[in-house]
Amino acid sequence: MAQEKLLSPKELGDLVGLSAAQVRALMNDGRLEFVEISAKTKLLTMSGWERFQKNATRVKRPEDDQPRLPLGDPQHHSL
Repeated sequence: MAQEKLLSPKELGDLVGLSAAQVRALMNDGRLEFVEISAKTKLLTMSGWERFQKNATRVKRPEDDQPRLPLGDPQHHSL
């Protein structure tokens, strides 16, 4: 099994179009996984970025799959 390259927040940011600060914010929020080498050194992988994208992306459902209100009387009630 080949080892995946470890990237700094700046390196990953340059590859994906984010600033290093934005990458660090995702890491601090627990949304982007990383490898902690030491207390100050945290590195990332592209597979971790891909998992973040998959989990963070919402897919629009097709028109036929949209929830609909039942036809008939309006859904409000008079007081």
